[in-house]
Amino acid sequence: MQILGDMRAHFLRVIKMSKACGVDLSTALDARQIAAPEYADMVTRCRGCSQVGKCDKLLAAIPALPQAPDYCENRDEFAKLRGVQAL
Repeated sequence: MQILGDMRAHFLRVIKMSKACGVDLSTALDARQIAAPEYADMVTRCRGCSQVGKCDKLLAAIPALPQAPDYCENRDEFAKLRGVQAL
């Protein structure tokens, strides 16, 4: 079983990745596009990711992405939210 990463660091990483993908998680919560438990699940999935170093390098180099990378544990969730927020 993999040890989960630091909660605060991954919380911030989820926010950075969401912004890079054009997703506003605060708006998603306010508009009930996601619920708090779903947001917490996103952070937990990120905490279990084995590609943290790769993610950090990507986010530092490219602040805007057309979509989350293939290895992102929240790729599908970001894509879904981006589609909903684009409407």
